[in-house]
Amino acid sequence: MGNVSTRRIINVRCLANRVPGGSASHRRERRPPARQLAALGKAAVLVWMILLPGAAAAATLLVCRTIDLAGPLGASLTIPAGSLYRDNGRADDPLADFNGERWQLRLETIADAVILPLQECARALVRITSDSSVKAVSVADNRRFVYLGTSRIIDRPDEPEELLTTKGRVLDQVP
Repeated sequence: MGNVSTRRIINVRCLANRVPGGSASHRRERRPPARQLAALGKAAVLVWMILLPGAAAAATLLVCRTIDLAGPLGASLTIPAGSLYRDNGRADDPLADFNGERWQLRLETIADAVILPLQECARALVRITSDSSVKAVSVADNRRFVYLGTSRIIDRPDEPEELLTTKGRVLDQVP
């Protein structure tokens, strides 16, 4: 590799390997740029929002059940879409059950959520119902929610007893 003409010949051979069908030993793998990855992520979120109606205006409710350690191991619990949760006062108020300081606020699940066996909580997408006088709630409000029933009156699903005792807490802003 001493003289200039030898280096030119080697460079030409390396360029020949880059053409389609050439040897893969000299090719470099190119990673997609960060802007393309960001655009793909935004497209994925947009597709998710289109496929799940109401997800754009939804918030997350952490729905929890009471686990009875003395009883048999429970099965998974499905929280069906259309389940209603009503406000039950502030979580940090020890007298919330007695003073009646509750907001006229109901949250409705917009997608099914499943609490798996041996787990206490699951996240459910919710929105505020139209008949609520309060139109927003956030984590800073520190509100508790209890199961109220279902919004599906005609084709009412079977409600297991364990669903009737579920409680919830908002994890982000509900618009």
